[in-house]
Amino acid sequence: MKTTIIIVMTLTLSVGPLYGNADEKPPPMPAEEQPEVLTRGPVHEAFAEPVNLQLQPGLVAPTQPPANIVENPPTDRPVGTQFVWVPGYWAWDSERNSYIWISGCWRAAPHNMYWVSGYWSKAPEGWQWVPGFWMPVTSAGQIEYLPAPPAMEEVQPPGAPPYSDNIWVPSCWYWYQGQYIRRPGYWLAAKTDWVWMPSHYVWTPRGYVFVGGYWDYVLNRRGVLFSPVYFPRTIYERPGFSYSLNIVVDIGNLQFSLFTRPRYWHYYFGDYYDDTYISIGIYPWFEFKQYHTWYDPIYEYNRWHLRKTDPRWDEHERDEYDRRRANKDLRPPRTYREMENRLVRLPEPQRRNFRMAEPISAFVADKKSPLKFGNIKTNAQEKLSIQSTDVHKFRKERSRWESPATGQKTVRSSVENKVPKTRPEQVKIPASPVTGRRDFMNIFKKSPPSRPANERKTEIKKDSRTRGNRDKSN
Repeated sequence: MKTTIIIVMTLTLSVGPLYGNADEKPPPMPAEEQPEVLTRGPVHEAFAEPVNLQLQPGLVAPTQPPANIVENPPTDRPVGTQFVWVPGYWAWDSERNSYIWISGCWRAAPHNMYWVSGYWSKAPEGWQWVPGFWMPVTSAGQIEYLPAPPAMEEVQPPGAPPYSDNIWVPSCWYWYQGQYIRRPGYWLAAKTDWVWMPSHYVWTPRGYVFVGGYWDYVLNRRGVLFSPVYFPRTIYERPGFSYSLNIVVDIGNLQFSLFTRPRYWHYYFGDYYDDTYISIGIYPWFEFKQYHTWYDPIYEYNRWHLRKTDPRWDEHERDEYDRRRANKDLRPPRTYREMENRLVRLPEPQRRNFRMAEPISAFVADKKSPLKFGNIKTNAQEKLSIQSTDVHKFRKERSRWESPATGQKTVRSSVENKVPKTRPEQVKIPASPVTGRRDFMNIFKKSPPSRPANERKTEIKKDSRTRGNRDKSN
């Protein structure tokens, strides 16, 4: 009998440590092993892009980006068939010396436009960013790659605007009959709730793509922008790993701390106030008026619109930037965890200035938002998953057809001979998975304004221009 008791006790002691105590809970996972939701970083390129006027090749990262993250959008989505889902992608973070994930976004596609996603291309120095862009659906199925256009001229306006509602649009080169002709800069009558994206070029390894000017939505009507995320390698390398999106960027505070990295073709938001960021090419958005290497259509719109109630709005923007640069306590938090910790210690009136992001549930419940929301059905979620996969395939296809081995040389021509000898290439492309509707239900009850007369006049008159007068001014 004693022998039996001893055997049972031995089995009990040996089995216990193998299964653990059901009442015990392990310590929380270390923060370093969890995804970190960020309240700073690049803005999704499909949501908003600055206009790069220098046309230099994109930013180079030293290492290859990881495999794409599988995203699970929340069941809440903005109502309206103009809203399209654009999945996320990896962005290079110079401070971390690694990649961070730019989460997908719901985007109100510009009228009759489709999205060509950016991608990372293998380059001699590492991996180079090739920016994405919006194109009219009338050109769907084909992209024209042009030789390098001449250096941009007339970037800054010649003087004060003739009318208070005028916005300056910089000059642009148009390719016509084997040469470039210049469309002079002009003053544009601003339109409430609409941002004019001027005609410009986008660099690719194969050549330069001309993007004609178009009207776009103001930021708070463009859709839902989810926060960037930092993933430790141990997380995203797990087999079958997926990430459920939940935290949404506050568009109002995004515009309050907005920066630009022209060579990366990206806006940045959040705490980039230290002078060291300028050394790596991240500038306050208002500095485009000083450097003239990029054009900021959103700043120009805000400057016109907000000066109606604040005549010194642009001065106040600079003053606030200087205050935050001098006092770190005034800067917005860098992570969602830091933001939550700071908010609980602040009085209610101050919390608004530091709330860079919030759960999607709070965003949906905001009655002041111009967006309306509905639920995604099960079959629609499956379609979103398929669409995300198609977008990633489209990026790979674009990387293949724009490979430098198959494209033309894009060396800029000399001043004496502004017309390159290479000819443009027209390349057939697959249909983009992200396409705006021609006839959509617009919850804003507004159609985009007509194309500016200056742009139409240029397209009509360019038939009569010759090589001899291509360099003449107005």
